[in-house]
Amino acid sequence: MDPKINETINIQLSSEVTSLWKEGDIAKFAELKNELENSEHLITFLSRYQKERWKAESIDYIEIMENPNELHISYTISNFSGCKDMEKEDDDNIVVEYKINLESEEIEIIGQPIPEDRSTFEEY
Repeated sequence: MDPKINETINIQLSSEVTSLWKEGDIAKFAELKNELENSEHLITFLSRYQKERWKAESIDYIEIMENPNELHISYTISNFSGCKDMEKEDDDNIVVEYKINLESEEIEIIGQPIPEDRSTFEEY
């Protein structure tokens, strides 16, 4: 696999979330966060994004940034938590980009690959 190829996933959004985004309602972030924190598709993406080195079990927290469009995700892996990309400023979270497509009612999540030598985990 070419290390420069991004990991991506498209996740279907509920009509409630897409309606809030279309209206520009401030509640759109809270609703999107709630939907993503409970998404099995996002958990699968996180495991694949980490090259299956660790299996994500649950999402602990998501912070949604609007400019730039980023998701800062903290998640639990079996008995370990705190997957990190050691060269990122925010090394307690995985940081991925997102795009909302209102026509298809999906969120596209895009993660730049993390080279194996730059990722680690810490036992708590």
